[in-house]
Amino acid sequence: MEEATYNLLVVDDEEIAIRGIEHGIDWSTLPVANIFTAYDAEEARQVFKDHKVHVLISDIDMPKENGIQLLAWVNEHSPETETIILTGHADFIFAQQAVQLDSFDYLLKPIDHDVLKGSVEKAINTIAERERDDSFRKTYEYYYDQWNRQLPLLVERFWQDVLNQRIQTSAPQLAPMYSLYDIQLDADKKVLPVLISVEEWKKDWSTHDEEIMTYALKNAAAEMLLKDRAGHIIQDTNGMLFALLYSPDEGQEELLAGLAAEYVDKCAQYLYAVVSCYIGEAVHVPSLRACVQQLAEMERSTLGQTGSVFRLNPPMQPGNSPARHNANKQHGRFAAPVPNYQEWSTLVEQGKASELQLRIEELFDRLSASQIDHAYIVNYYFSVVHMIFQLFQRRTVSAHELYKGEEWKAGESAMKSLSAMKGWTIRFIGTAAEFLGAQEKEVSHTIARVQQYINANLHQEMSREDIAEHVYLNPAYLSRLFRKETGLSLTDYTASLRIQKAKLELSDTNHRVCDVALSVGYSNFSHFTKLFKKTTGLTPQEYRKKHQRILE
Repeated sequence: MEEATYNLLVVDDEEIAIRGIEHGIDWSTLPVANIFTAYDAEEARQVFKDHKVHVLISDIDMPKENGIQLLAWVNEHSPETETIILTGHADFIFAQQAVQLDSFDYLLKPIDHDVLKGSVEKAINTIAERERDDSFRKTYEYYYDQWNRQLPLLVERFWQDVLNQRIQTSAPQLAPMYSLYDIQLDADKKVLPVLISVEEWKKDWSTHDEEIMTYALKNAAAEMLLKDRAGHIIQDTNGMLFALLYSPDEGQEELLAGLAAEYVDKCAQYLYAVVSCYIGEAVHVPSLRACVQQLAEMERSTLGQTGSVFRLNPPMQPGNSPARHNANKQHGRFAAPVPNYQEWSTLVEQGKASELQLRIEELFDRLSASQIDHAYIVNYYFSVVHMIFQLFQRRTVSAHELYKGEEWKAGESAMKSLSAMKGWTIRFIGTAAEFLGAQEKEVSHTIARVQQYINANLHQEMSREDIAEHVYLNPAYLSRLFRKETGLSLTDYTASLRIQKAKLELSDTNHRVCDVALSVGYSNFSHFTKLFKKTTGLTPQEYRKKHQRILE
């Protein structure tokens, strides 16, 4: 890195005084690049206009304008310049004015050259230190600005790490991260999650367009669900959107339900999106993953109702018995340990029987130290059965073929003791894990069925809901699953197949172009022509002329 150099300007109406300073002092030991000279204030101002002046050495007694007046002008037009005032007589008024104008030094003539050189050296050191401070400040401001620009992404990654258990969620580990990312939480405060499920786009967006519109949904959620409350809108690694409200007030779920309903309406009205909101409960961060997975399970289980607001623990409605309401409370807010059904389902699907057995044993060890009643065991049993049967439905596996003789019902007789229920759970879930683990894992059977269905129905209009209904899945869940396994949205995949089929028909047949469009599901000929040209760079007629392999 080059050493900084500095410019001096000597102003005096006596040439001998200027020559003495310019040539009579050995400036080579200081980082001085140039020594400019001027014989009055007017010449000095021109030097300032033409060059950068770091140190000004000026006499006071000069014609027209004196050195004090020049110092006042320099303070206004070049405030970073340090000024050393020279005078032939000790006049207190001049000295007082120089001090008031913040001159760097005030020296009496005749001046000792070593004293003047020492004063200039101090002035240069002062300037150098100020430049270092300015450089550091600018660097700090640059990186601070970059940090603030990246902060939303960093916060999102932090919550992704929390939800995916990539970081520990104990108070000592979380506290410094809260401070680093300016998250308004501490160990005593809770987070209220809301799952935002994108169930349908009312327009045929491309993958890129969907990403843009999803960003719009996030911004709208920040404005409408968070408002002025602390929190963040994040997207997890599976593409699911969540609103996280920090330190919600008591009873916040009720208010949030109204805001969520308004958000659902506005998304449909302005953003061409049918969304549903699944409102969780306020939990401490270590329990956030389990709560979020319960919301995800709710979404996956909801097949018929769209554009709605759901609550993990809805308030008791007229007609609900107190016993049922209390059972819900036990299973939720005041519950004994609750299995992480989402994690269990994932492990079953991956065929990890040994890891599942560890999770089951851990749960029952905790249950043995808890106060649970028969209602808890009944709820647990049916939840496990539902989890496995729902997983089989997604994978198009026949549960009755796997559990011949309805062996799954053996769990009903195992409700008499925790040890019996533990044994049944290990056998029941283990059987499912071993079966699914033996299946091909690269491409799911469900996605293969979806692809087959799309291929077979290219000649007619297909909605996402039609495709999802064919494989008995929630449309939003199917969209994420399809994108995760193929890298394409359902819309882009279908459009690509249609264009490929159209290309084959154009090159291998004499069918009219409008008939080709109809055969691949496009009733609007103009729309087909535009999409075909956007994809291939040619109109259908141009493509046929270039690639047709049969005679007219």
